[in-house]
Amino acid sequence: MTLGQRIQAHRTRLGLSQEGLGDKLGVSRQAVSKWEADGAVPDTDKLIALSKLFGITLNELLQVEEPEQPKRPVPVRRSRGRMVVTAVLIAALAGLAGTNLWLAARVGALEGQIAALQNQDQPLDPKAMVAGWDFKVVNDNEAGRAIEFQVTTARYDPAEDLEVFFLLSGKNLASERKQAGMKFHASGIYTATINLDARQFTDFTLSVGFVKDGVECIQPLAEFDSLTYDGSSYTSLWP
Repeated sequence: MTLGQRIQAHRTRLGLSQEGLGDKLGVSRQAVSKWEADGAVPDTDKLIALSKLFGITLNELLQVEEPEQPKRPVPVRRSRGRMVVTAVLIAALAGLAGTNLWLAARVGALEGQIAALQNQDQPLDPKAMVAGWDFKVVNDNEAGRAIEFQVTTARYDPAEDLEVFFLLSGKNLASERKQAGMKFHASGIYTATINLDARQFTDFTLSVGFVKDGVECIQPLAEFDSLTYDGSSYTSLWP
């Protein structure tokens, strides 16, 4: 199975379209299509994001191994002619190793980069935790409206103990905190449905919060002037 086929298989497993995966990674649908057709290889940061999103390691995503070294080293002599022949043979061996050699080196570098980042004791950056957000009215009646809010985390690690919640506050709305749940298994997409009465449809602020290792941080997402089925007016506070 090629890298593109693995990306497609994991995307399908998460129930994401090519456009949906592109939105989570900040790339176009066409870019995802090229990856899956093996017409292009994702950049380093995208490979890291894909492995986190899919809940697998980079080695599992790329599935490469170090190529076997030749059993007999090519002798190097001081003669210029011999050196030229040796250089040609080395180049040929590198060509036979091909993409696997390049990918193996790249995987090693990326794994080292991830390990270094994981060892850093840095506070949460709520803005960097968010990859995107959305909302929709799921119920509307005289008593009020039920609104589903959704946030996509930029870095998802299934082994990470991360709590996600939404926070609404405004002049007609006492501060309301609602725990968010995972929308799809191992997807990094969290949702919560909040009920608002008729007085609370206007002038409120939506924020998302994260709790990790007992540390809490909050990122404002938008200031809403109004929120209705027909249309909503708000000012984005992220990114």
